[in-house]
Amino acid sequence: MGVKGADCPDGFEVHQGACYFFSHGEETWTGAYDSCVILGGHLVEVNDVMEDTYLSGRTRTLGDYFWIGLEDKAVEGEWMWASSHSSLEPDAYTNWGSSEPDGRPDQNCVLYAPSRNYQWADAICTRTQKYICEKSADEPVVVG
Repeated sequence: MGVKGADCPDGFEVHQGACYFFSHGEETWTGAYDSCVILGGHLVEVNDVMEDTYLSGRTRTLGDYFWIGLEDKAVEGEWMWASSHSSLEPDAYTNWGSSEPDGRPDQNCVLYAPSRNYQWADAICTRTQKYICEKSADEPVVVG
């Protein structure tokens, strides 16, 4: 008898019990949100420094902008994780780039930005970028 490790669907990478999909194609933020739902997950919610270090490192390796699931579309400056509908509390983990968020009322969606050293930046939601989906990994299964 053995234990099979946590599994992720094809195209997803496993990291600390979660599965991540780094898109090849580009979508608006809303298109990215919908695409992640179709894949059975959600736009990534970054919860701590370990998760952020992994995601930031991967986006750096891939060398592009990637949408994450943070937005302030309802109320300017009140950042919310779109899938869990949880507000970004003042003591919550963040990784904003220098001068971000910059308070521009037309920039309501967040991405990893090469121009901000692969930290977070707010951007116009209708621009098309790559995106990161997240879903739970299947639990390890006892086999044999």
